Amino acid sequence: MKITIYGKKGHAHTVAFKNFLRTAEIDFVYKDLATDIEAQNHSKELYEGAIKYPTLIVDDEIYKTPSSDTFNKVMKELKLRG
Repeated sequence: MKITIYGKKGHAHTVAFKNFLRTAEIDFVYKDLATDIEAQNHSKELYEGAIKYPTLIVDDEIYKTPSSDTFNKVMKELKLRG
């Protein structure tokens, strides 16, 4: 399973999602939309030209600007616990 988070430093949901995954010792890739041009371009494709965050990608499933509830539901479905 590959988990990727597009986010921004200091953004509450981005920080919370990263902390959950780190605490649970789950490998993930973090891409900072402030500095990662490739992630910025992908975000623009996903959000009709806009850069939005966070974006959670689990394998090929994309969750656009997930709430904490959505994130927790996805983690539960994947049987991942923090």
